[in-house]
Amino acid sequence: MKLKFTHKTWYFFLLCAAAASMLNGFAVLGGMDFSFLEMVAFCITGITILFLAAEKGSDPKDKRSYFLIFVLLMLSYVLNGWAAYLFSALVWPALLALEYQKGRPIQRQLQLVGAAEAFHLLFVLLTVYGGMAGLSFWANLLWVLLACARGWAALSLYKMQEEDA
Repeated sequence: MKLKFTHKTWYFFLLCAAAASMLNGFAVLGGMDFSFLEMVAFCITGITILFLAAEKGSDPKDKRSYFLIFVLLMLSYVLNGWAAYLFSALVWPALLALEYQKGRPIQRQLQLVGAAEAFHLLFVLLTVYGGMAGLSFWANLLWVLLACARGWAALSLYKMQEEDA
């Protein structure tokens, strides 16, 4: 038995990562700690991007771009402080920008994820480094909205791949 993993498979995993992140966000808004879900989402995203980079027969330029996005994701994990937040906020927009460059009609999803990442990053930095702890609720709410935007983008990519098959 041979398993066949396609872009559709990896887009499904991105959808799962967004769903785990969304569930964590709802839990945080409800006053619970499901932070392990965020680690699950991080791992699924990393594995997905790495496997997209390793896909047989794909363009070497795309492989390099996927790998650089994976490195960006790993830097967001190993670094501390504002740089970690910044690198983390660049991963999904970079991934979607790469898919958009390949001709996928996801301009709206890319714009929404980019804007949501920017606003979430701003609120997190103001909360953590700006001494504005009162903004933490809004940062958490933006986290849920960001996860929804990521989910919409992943679902759109998944459906497009389904139509192509």
